[in-house]
Amino acid sequence: MRVHRIFFLDNRYNSMQLNGMYLLLYELVIPMAADIKNAGLSKDFVEAVVSRTIKSRIEEITQKLTDLYNSMQYFEKKYGMKTEEFYKKILTGSLGDDMDFFEWKASCEVYKELQEERKALFEAIG
Repeated sequence: MRVHRIFFLDNRYNSMQLNGMYLLLYELVIPMAADIKNAGLSKDFVEAVVSRTIKSRIEEITQKLTDLYNSMQYFEKKYGMKTEEFYKKILTGSLGDDMDFFEWKASCEVYKELQEERKALFEAIG
């Protein structure tokens, strides 16, 4: 098990924007590690807790990815174009400013961010 690698993700992913992974690191894992060190808990116990926490976050992300995918599929059917084609067009400004387009664009961007976060979490637990 390579749970300890999560503490070094900051260096490996320093080009990424502050996202859910960094929030997990800075708001949950790092303070938790400091508390655990002071509490004198065993390394195996700590690894198990951190691993369960990461796996829970992976499950949460997977559900969100499914929901976002379904949302993008809905828009693809409604507007008759693939998400990749839509995204290129919305970035060039060749589409209007329909509220659906804003939602679709946001869904694309969040989907990509969550995929990156899930990948990083899988790498952290090996």
